[in-house]
Amino acid sequence: MVNQHFVATETEDETAAEIANIWDVLGRRWSLLILKNFCTNEVIRFNEFKKLLPGISSTVLADRLFELEREGLVSKKIYPEIPPKVEYRLTPRAKELRVILKELGTWASRWKVPRITTKTKSRADARTAG
Repeated sequence: MVNQHFVATETEDETAAEIANIWDVLGRRWSLLILKNFCTNEVIRFNEFKKLLPGISSTVLADRLFELEREGLVSKKIYPEIPPKVEYRLTPRAKELRVILKELGTWASRWKVPRITTKTKSRADARTAG
């Protein structure tokens, strides 16, 4: 006879491990923003990403795209031109993430807390001190 509690725990442990594995990729800085941009752009070239993601370095962008490609979330097509033309697109597997990214954006907007700036904090401190 199989212990039902053991089976449920084993399945929960497997799910937790799978989430941890994918989070190693998606949790890296810029990864979700790169994927989010595919929600509105079917195909994106490297320099377009640079414009869409101000502040990202070329090295980090190349690393993240490589990681996403290695995980089977992004595909890269290189055209034999000079200079080379490279396009990135979501794989069918990653297109399923669009729903999750949309929901994550909705959740983030709903629970967004105003950031406390130094100026705002100084005013609040002055009111409580006085």
